[in-house]
Amino acid sequence: MSLLFLTHVAYSAQTGEIKPEIVSWRALNLTASELVWLEKKSQLKLGIDRSFSPYEWIDDDAKYTGICADYIQILERRLGIPIVPVTDINSWSEVLQIAKKGEFDLMSCLVRTKEREEYLNFSPSYVSSTAVIISEQASGYIGTLDKLQGKVVAIHEGHFTNDLLRRDYPQINIVNTPSIQKALNLVAEGKVDAFVGDATAAGFVMKQEGILNLNFSGHTDYQSKFSFAIPRNNPILLGIVNKALASITKTERDAIFDHWRGLKMPQGIALEKILVGLAFFIVLLICFTYWNYQLRQSKEAHKLSERRFKNLVAATDGVVWEADIASGTFTYISDNSVRIFGYSLKDWMSTGFWISHIHPQDRQAAIAFRQGRSEILSTHEFEYRFITEKNEVVWIRDMVSSVAENKLSSLHRGLMLDITDQKKSELLIKQSEYRFRELIESLPAIAVQGYDEQLRIIYWNDASTVLYGYTPEEAQGKRLHDLIIPAHIREESIRKLQDWFLNGIDIASSELELQHKDGSIVPVYSSHVMLSSGTNNKELFCIDISLVEQKKAHAELNYIAHIDPLTLLPNRRTFSDRLSQVMKKVDRNGGKLAVMMIDLDYFKEVNDTLGHAYGDLLLQETAQRLLSCVRETDTVARLGGDEFLVIIENALDILITERVAENILKQLSEPFIFNDNRSHISASIGIALYPSDASCESQLLKNADHAMYVAKKEGRNCFYYFTAQMEQFAKNRRAMLNELRDSIELNQLEVYYQPIVDLNNGDVIKAEALLRWNHPDGQISPLDFIPLAEESGQIIDIGNWLFSEVTRQSAQWKLQVCVKASSLQFHDDNFCNHELFNSISDTELELPRVCIEITKDLLVKPKQEVFEKIITLRDKGIEISLDDFGTGNSSLTYLNKFDIDYLKINKSFVSNLGPSNQEKMICEAIIVMAHTLGIKVIAKGVETKLQHELLKAIGCDFAEGYFYDQPLPAGEFASQWLTPESMQTQKSI
Repeated sequence: MSLLFLTHVAYSAQTGEIKPEIVSWRALNLTASELVWLEKKSQLKLGIDRSFSPYEWIDDDAKYTGICADYIQILERRLGIPIVPVTDINSWSEVLQIAKKGEFDLMSCLVRTKEREEYLNFSPSYVSSTAVIISEQASGYIGTLDKLQGKVVAIHEGHFTNDLLRRDYPQINIVNTPSIQKALNLVAEGKVDAFVGDATAAGFVMKQEGILNLNFSGHTDYQSKFSFAIPRNNPILLGIVNKALASITKTERDAIFDHWRGLKMPQGIALEKILVGLAFFIVLLICFTYWNYQLRQSKEAHKLSERRFKNLVAATDGVVWEADIASGTFTYISDNSVRIFGYSLKDWMSTGFWISHIHPQDRQAAIAFRQGRSEILSTHEFEYRFITEKNEVVWIRDMVSSVAENKLSSLHRGLMLDITDQKKSELLIKQSEYRFRELIESLPAIAVQGYDEQLRIIYWNDASTVLYGYTPEEAQGKRLHDLIIPAHIREESIRKLQDWFLNGIDIASSELELQHKDGSIVPVYSSHVMLSSGTNNKELFCIDISLVEQKKAHAELNYIAHIDPLTLLPNRRTFSDRLSQVMKKVDRNGGKLAVMMIDLDYFKEVNDTLGHAYGDLLLQETAQRLLSCVRETDTVARLGGDEFLVIIENALDILITERVAENILKQLSEPFIFNDNRSHISASIGIALYPSDASCESQLLKNADHAMYVAKKEGRNCFYYFTAQMEQFAKNRRAMLNELRDSIELNQLEVYYQPIVDLNNGDVIKAEALLRWNHPDGQISPLDFIPLAEESGQIIDIGNWLFSEVTRQSAQWKLQVCVKASSLQFHDDNFCNHELFNSISDTELELPRVCIEITKDLLVKPKQEVFEKIITLRDKGIEISLDDFGTGNSSLTYLNKFDIDYLKINKSFVSNLGPSNQEKMICEAIIVMAHTLGIKVIAKGVETKLQHELLKAIGCDFAEGYFYDQPLPAGEFASQWLTPESMQTQKSI
């Protein structure tokens, strides 16, 4: 029940009062520490903006009011403590400066900015609005902020848009005002070009101040999201305010906004009433003339007419007047002027009254116009703006007659009509026309031309100039066909246009090729619209959308769809089309064709070492060398990556095919030199013949691929023809892949362990984990299935299983285990997040339980993600070992860059190790260098006691190899090396 009580806070939108709640909200919702903090405060000091209506301001009764004030009242009731606004600071910027010093407890109406976040914390926003552009109605529609570049904009001082505009649009000149009212008045008076600020606040002020010559003329991407702000050193109050704010119900919020949304503007006189009044007063003037004639006949008639006239005038919304020209003073004005304009009759009779109340922007023109007409005794009418007693602006149409005395104009008599609503309607129409014209003119790719019934040009926008080359001056009045219609479609075009004008037969929208001024052809999509002009003549408008870029893009896409953009060779799609055509030709005429599948050897190493830019240059040069090796009738294409395809037509003579293959091998074995770098590659080529090796295109390519794979296996830099044995080999390979995929689930994988000996004392404190596949047909060598796992991506799942086994085993043995990681695993996003890494470190050991071995190729130009993963592994207590150091691309650079714990000397150096040979010198140099960098060294492939002794003598730290033991299953390894007896054996090594 208490929850029910708390959800009803009685806020009255009519009175602005908050009724007492049944249960103390703060006692039930605040923590003990928050309640203690509140008890120590007698009141909360609130920083406000005195003139930010309708959000918050100080009204004429010195009362804090507005939307935010209503929220503050609710918070007061929730918290049970007065929240007192500080009202004696006039400048908002001064309020913000005081807030920086932390002298307010909170502020109720702030937009969050980076600068303010340095000294304030913010609640979630509870009131929001949009920042808009406001300008004079006569200025037209502005649209977006970039249209204000170089112009003057007024902004309420301290408003958050100040900083945003200075940052995003530095060419906008900003004028700060102490209030929104002042900023809007500057725009209304024409002193600045526009106002940028809060839409709700600006609309409220325009209504309250009666500013009628402004309108909303553009939008911005800036949002006013108002929050409560609390000094950063007071987080406990932030928590209290957030809770109180969150408890305000939707009903309470709706009541607040309904209250402040209820303000309405008085509406002007309807246009229909003005027209009726005008007609009435025309009749009235006729009557008035007639009565004047009667007055010359009779004084009594004159008096009667005057009474009747005054009664008629008083009942209308028109003001009849008479003024002395010499003094400019009104001698008569009808009584209804008081009702319409608000000024007394006595005011109108004072000297200079009428002139001083004309709108400043219309004053000089109105005076000059009336004086000029008076000198020639002309009856005239003119329009101007007039300021009423309530400081409102109304539009007046003044119909004036000059009365001559002795041929001199001495009196003016006239009728004033309020045409404000009519002017607003006219302004809306002008704005609509302006916006439409601005829209049409601002569309650079849409050309619009207008023609009359004689097909003469009456409209020509800027886009037409860009598209066809003729300026509006050159095009105006010319016939359409003399400018942009090519000769070969001119007659048909004239016929279609005449059919529409005369018979109403529409012209369908279509693509056309029209003519530029320079004679070139311009592709467009053309549509036509028929309109009627003010004289009921027909006007035809042609809307042309340029297709130049689309046609160019289509041609480029068509080119890209068939050509490899890097090498400019046919791509796989085009190759397939040509192969299909050549195969059909062979089917019709007999003969043979050969397909070569070419894969570049060592390209990946070159690409990784020298970079992708160098690799691209190498591929481009490869394409040129391949083209030089074939005949004009043959086809060279790029399949993708470093793979190429060649079609050899008329391959009946096997010598032709072999000559091409040998030439390709020779050309590609020549060095490639770019950017002062020299590199060597070779090629592996697979060849399949049609129709002897395959009956369809897919099988032909598949067989060429099989042959190429065999060329790779046989040592590269060679070519192989497809055979039936290759197909069987490929089938076996596919079967092995499928069986490997199920090997984990079938428990066929097993981890073998090989001891790593500490050469200083003979202890085995480390072991290397090696993967074995116990296939039902016999154990399969890692040299056979690991490459398959790498190619297919299965190495990630297999590697995760291997790490799990190693982690479990090392925990049981209290022994560090080294395990190899594939480069593919390092590119897997989930590698370092695997659960097996969560608790690997063991403080009871001298070494971490797991050491991961990586290859040097992973560190040659590594991606950032590789570097980050190595750091993550180190943070998880895992050591890193670098395998096969001393061969290939071994470099000191990545030793310095990456935190490596161990180097493994390649087996090729250890196998040939002798007392005084070069291999010993290389091993010793590697050991000295590693120790200098704080890295320990492991020697691989130790098979003799001499190698063991030499490595120990030159300071190598660890060694492994068949001299110590071969890889063993876990159980055999434990019994062989981890029993007390085995420990004693180790010491004797």
